[in-house]
Amino acid sequence: MAPHLSQAQRLQLVICISLCFFIAEISVGFYTRSLALIADAFHYLNDLIGFIVAYAALKISAKKDSPQDLSFGWQRSRLLGAFFNGVFLLALGVSIFLQSIERFVSLQQHDHSHNETPGAIDASVNTEDGTGQVFTLHDNHRHNNLQPSKRGHDLGMLGVLIHVIGDAANNVGVIISALIIWLTTYPARYYADPAISMAIAIVILSTSIPLVRNSGRILLESVPSGINLDDVRHDLETIPGVVSVHELHVWRLNQEKALASVHVTISNETISDFVQIAKIMNDCFHSYGIHSATVQPELGSALTSPSATSVDGQEDFSQPCQVKCGASCEVLTCCG
Repeated sequence: MAPHLSQAQRLQLVICISLCFFIAEISVGFYTRSLALIADAFHYLNDLIGFIVAYAALKISAKKDSPQDLSFGWQRSRLLGAFFNGVFLLALGVSIFLQSIERFVSLQQHDHSHNETPGAIDASVNTEDGTGQVFTLHDNHRHNNLQPSKRGHDLGMLGVLIHVIGDAANNVGVIISALIIWLTTYPARYYADPAISMAIAIVILSTSIPLVRNSGRILLESVPSGINLDDVRHDLETIPGVVSVHELHVWRLNQEKALASVHVTISNETISDFVQIAKIMNDCFHSYGIHSATVQPELGSALTSPSATSVDGQEDFSQPCQVKCGASCEVLTCCG
């Protein structure tokens, strides 16, 4: 039975393998003066950076102690690493796509009948095209996302997965490009390299964009998918004793944890039952997968008298927030 490896151990193994390939390729590349190997080696270096970022984020997120100025600790460190990896891959995809276009233009402007040996062709493919990292012997990052990003799925490890699977897919592109160029005599065979390179760039973009979007939305404290704030508000306002709610905020701390804060207006008659009302509100939040909520109570008749009647016949005490910042700092509040 194969031993079970933790995420940290898997990343350590991937980093060690990538480092060995980088050292081997950069050494042989300089020794043989092969630009293809050197280009491929530096692409491995790009992979290494992504893997190290993911590993560092994983280790940091496991820390129990954190500086006092980080009130939530390191819980978002893995998200930050995933976002960095996603942006890194996105930039790589754009670069390869633009260099593929440049390669197409270059081939159109020059005669394809120049005499090149297969080795020379291979070298030119790998040095002139930014996909030179795409089409030599290398495991470059041509990235492919196997699973949709969703709540509970590790976006940090997903970024690493895109690197690894993309590298494997890139090898297929290397083989296809080499076979077309070496085994055919059709004049347009040289377009195989930039064409496959462009296809891989599109795959990178199509997989890195969701990674950036999903991790970025959490960093922007978006509402968890599947939760409708109007539904939450409606359920809270149907709790006996609750007049209205306002300043309702729901956001994600990380992929697993959702938080909420709300101001709740209650009538004077039910103020003594606020603890029980708060427990019911917490149960309501729990049903939405929100297990940490801050509830601020306000009195319904403290400032205004009933002005309308709600749908169910109860008095409507809808009113502005009673505990709010003055006009001088209104624009500095979360909703200002």
